[in-house]
Amino acid sequence: MKSPIELSKEIQALQAKVEAIQSLAAEESREFTAEETAEIDGIIDKQIPKLSDDLRRAEKVQNFVAAKVAKIESPEAEKPQAKIPAQARAYRKLEAFKSEYDAYASGQFVLANLFNNAKAKQFCADNGIRNAMSTGDNTLGGFLVPEPMEAAIIELREQYGVARQNSRVWPMADSVTIVPKLAGEVTGYYVGEGATITASDMTVQQVKLDAKKLAAMVVVSSELSEDSVISVAEMVSRSVAYTMSVKEDEALFLGDGTSTYGGIVGLAGALAAGSLVTATSNQTFSALTFANFESVVGACKMYSGIQPKWYISNAGWAASMQRLANAAGGVTMAELAGGMSRSFLGYPVVVSQVLTSALTGTTGLRACYFGDLAMGSYLGTRRGISIALDSSRYFELDQVAIKATQRFDINVHDRGTASASGGIIGLVFG
Repeated sequence: MKSPIELSKEIQALQAKVEAIQSLAAEESREFTAEETAEIDGIIDKQIPKLSDDLRRAEKVQNFVAAKVAKIESPEAEKPQAKIPAQARAYRKLEAFKSEYDAYASGQFVLANLFNNAKAKQFCADNGIRNAMSTGDNTLGGFLVPEPMEAAIIELREQYGVARQNSRVWPMADSVTIVPKLAGEVTGYYVGEGATITASDMTVQQVKLDAKKLAAMVVVSSELSEDSVISVAEMVSRSVAYTMSVKEDEALFLGDGTSTYGGIVGLAGALAAGSLVTATSNQTFSALTFANFESVVGACKMYSGIQPKWYISNAGWAASMQRLANAAGGVTMAELAGGMSRSFLGYPVVVSQVLTSALTGTTGLRACYFGDLAMGSYLGTRRGISIALDSSRYFELDQVAIKATQRFDINVHDRGTASASGGIIGLVFG
């Protein structure tokens, strides 16, 4: 349906058309021709009346929607949240959820859908607890988690996950999504007066995201009641978020295209030789020097707007970067007591525990990475969290398996070449 503004403009255009025909006839001192008469009659008798009816209808719809939105935004009386029983309240600070009610409601949702608890089902019905929205299909026998629980899982996943925090997250409209990437600018030439200007085109490449299915499972006791719903919601949310964020980080940093990483080629398999710097003769974190790290910074291609960071394990950070900074001199007692900030050579340091923490036998391994993951990699997300239940696998233990799945992909597209570096550089033990 067209908007009132669009319809009004169409009516005004028709009126102007009639006026133009009338002015032309007056200017030429003549009567309307047969064609002009037919056109004017069609406009006045048919087109304008129809558009006027459409305009009145569109205005009614617009006024109705505006009144409904105003009512929703300013409700006369909001429905109060359900009270949480004293025995079910949280006795420590929540780590996954923003409010105790969100945790309690999510726990009730788990009890209702996973354990078929009648009281929990009634609670969900009475309090309007529905599944979160998703563009993908549910797993067979599964369901989508409620919005507060999905929000908690996503927030924790981003808190734990280096990949999701630092890569460019791209919502996938389909299982396979193509993202355009500008690979080369137009070419400029100096030309003489009257000379022909050489045309050139921008180079555009295609980055392909192909959704992979990732699953995580947690086992819980089947003897759960309304008294433990907050603990259940916290446990499931934390476990699912942590496991999935670790898998995403492994795919980004360690992915070599094998089934271990869902076929994803991450930094370990994507970076070309031009994007790798070897710490020659330095085969452990304790042997790395300032010169090694400075070579990495120097090799990184400084694109406009780039915001590079270091990515290293905590053991690697302590044995190399922190060691070098402490040994540089000028360290006060207060600095030693307060600790060193997570930065090195003027750039932030991000710890990822999926990167190597080995202090010996590291020859050929990647010590760390430096660059802007948001510029050099996409994390495509196809579907949110879906949860399913299996009570048969651990039947003899009286336990229930809760399985969570999501669909995502990672594409490291800024790889460099055999001789040229990109915006992400790897430091290799030599």
